Amino acid sequence: MKNAAHSYTPFKVAPIAIAVSSALALMSSAALAAEQSDIELEQIEVVDTAQDGYVVKSAASAKYTQELVDTPQTINVVNEQVLEDQGITSLEDALRNVSGVSTFGAGEGGGGNVNTTDNVTIRGFDANGSIYSDGIRDVAGYSRDTFNTEQIEVAKGANGTISGKGSAGGSVNLVTKAANLRGDKNSISASYDEGDTARLTGDFNKVLSEDSALRLNLMTEQGGDYWDNGEEEYKSYAIAPSYFTKVSENTDLTINLMHMKQDNTPVIGLPFITETVATQTGLSEGMIAEQYWSNYYGVKGLDFEEVDATTLTAIINHQLNNRWAFRNQTRFGVTETKSIITRPWANSDGTYSTERASTNFSENQLAVSQFDFLGEIITGSIKHDLVVGAEIYQETQKTPNVSLDNVVRSQTSYDATNPGVTTATGSYTVDGYSKDATATGLAAYLSNTATLNDQLQLAGGVRLEKYKIDSTQNVGRGSSATSVSAVDKSDLISWHTAINFKPTNNGSIYASFANNQEPNGNNLSLNGRSAEQVAEYTSLDPIESITAEVGTKWELFDDKLLLAAAVFQTRKDVYQTVDNVLEASGEQESKGVELSVTGQLTDTVSITATYTHQNAKVTESSSSDDVGDGLSSAPEESASVWLSYKGEKLGLGLGAEYTSGNDYWRRSEVYFTTGEVTLVNAMASYAFTENLSAQLNISNLTDERYASDYSAKGHFLPGNPRNVKATVKYDF
Repeated sequence: MKNAAHSYTPFKVAPIAIAVSSALALMSSAALAAEQSDIELEQIEVVDTAQDGYVVKSAASAKYTQELVDTPQTINVVNEQVLEDQGITSLEDALRNVSGVSTFGAGEGGGGNVNTTDNVTIRGFDANGSIYSDGIRDVAGYSRDTFNTEQIEVAKGANGTISGKGSAGGSVNLVTKAANLRGDKNSISASYDEGDTARLTGDFNKVLSEDSALRLNLMTEQGGDYWDNGEEEYKSYAIAPSYFTKVSENTDLTINLMHMKQDNTPVIGLPFITETVATQTGLSEGMIAEQYWSNYYGVKGLDFEEVDATTLTAIINHQLNNRWAFRNQTRFGVTETKSIITRPWANSDGTYSTERASTNFSENQLAVSQFDFLGEIITGSIKHDLVVGAEIYQETQKTPNVSLDNVVRSQTSYDATNPGVTTATGSYTVDGYSKDATATGLAAYLSNTATLNDQLQLAGGVRLEKYKIDSTQNVGRGSSATSVSAVDKSDLISWHTAINFKPTNNGSIYASFANNQEPNGNNLSLNGRSAEQVAEYTSLDPIESITAEVGTKWELFDDKLLLAAAVFQTRKDVYQTVDNVLEASGEQESKGVELSVTGQLTDTVSITATYTHQNAKVTESSSSDDVGDGLSSAPEESASVWLSYKGEKLGLGLGAEYTSGNDYWRRSEVYFTTGEVTLVNAMASYAFTENLSAQLNISNLTDERYASDYSAKGHFLPGNPRNVKATVKYDF
């Protein structure tokens, strides 16, 4: 029998009660059905998502049936205009606009979280397994480019009924650019910056007929040596065609293809002078002095990273009648990553080894299909906005065995301040897999927002999901590693409920409660460092988290500016060993307050700003020493603000990002902290003609020095210095 997971909720809300309350919306008498036959409802629109400036009215997912002002949850949106004004090209940089979200990576040996993949923590909880594209999970690890992204949405708190299994902190969703009938719109953009990064992008939307359109997004980029080490370089190439057609008056089809390749020579760390190294060398503890940041600490001829990602998506929208629409989204994806990257690794004599390379080889496949019925039912005077759907998916991840035994390095160690040049001959070999995991899932869900009158809305939903992971993987380290095969099956129940009071048409005051569950093997790796531990973990129930949130949202200035404030609390169960028995009796908590404002102050002045104050800590543990410890990558305070002015020809932008300090907790102490970091950014643009414009972006204007990632094994990654980027854009 599985152990019961400990959980907490401010009120005793049974999941079955949520399901029943939502299902009541589907029940109506014959008399009510007769009444409905005379009711005319507006046709459901599911295509056009164009926005005005920084104004964002709705989340892209059809599962959110209400506009943002009436959605009882904190959802921060960074739209395409913000990305363009700030000159942003990566997901991690885009997320700097959202407080309460950290991209700081910290960990122990094996590189910890110091890597080249996206690292995301939301409200103190790891969200790397909760990154989505158009509502479909992308579990592969790599750095995501935004060349084909229309907007980025961060839904905070437990969100299981919308996204399924995942993080207690929330999820990130990238919305893909797609062909549309809004007219021919084409642009070519070229940029160059101080890191010798040259980038060229194209976005072409062509209306082929009154019923069809074709869109093509292209990107190529090369450069990225911001510390002038002479070796670091990132190359990317991508193509993303999209085709839209109206198959009939009531049915449309969109087909999206994306193919991206990366060929990089990355750097994932500079020496962090440990106490041992400091004693041996006389160097000061901490990040090595800035004068050495231009040294190359990798191995020439060995270090590399390759990413090859392809997705094919088909979306069908069908208007069943004037009340109901059907939507199906099916995706197939393949992502392969290969990387060997040497990072500084301290020896006991104060030198650094050249033989500590991080290998990350992964083969990922995805097949998923989502079915949604979206509609309205009127029962008496109450309107119900309903989503009834199902999802079926299969995720596969294989990790090849990589050996560096045939690699010969020109030197085996170096001094931190004088690494010289390390070269390598020979090549790596691949033999079999250290992990071969396949996860399958089948889910059904129902959500309902009942509008009782002009002032009151009630919302509820439930998602039932069967999850199974079948994995053969190596556990243990080195020569003691053994292969373990195991299967874990989980029945997941996610629910949410909310009440929303509207004192006026442009404002909402809400209270919401929601949960999510995270099964063993959620990230396609079974927990456990031995065969016995793997068996123990597979006998446990999924981890559960519950979020309570009270907030308010207001639309001002002709509904072009959205103000939001919320108080939140999330509690998450944690596996731990008590008296040699593994159980879910530990608990972590994050609570705090969030403020945000997004949209237009005037027709020419736009703003996006967020602020979060949070307290994320361990609240229950088998070791009393751990209670009260903080959570890593969860700064107590974080904020961002960006203001832009767009005149007839001149555009200006100014903003800042602040964090009170990203901490890395280890052994009940703050092992490393970035301390306070404030980054100032600026922009100026000028339209020479109706078609030709130029833009200058300056990031980290004050040239702040800080660590963006850290490993307890003796290395850190500095954030980029001040960078000036010039962009020329031609619209036609």
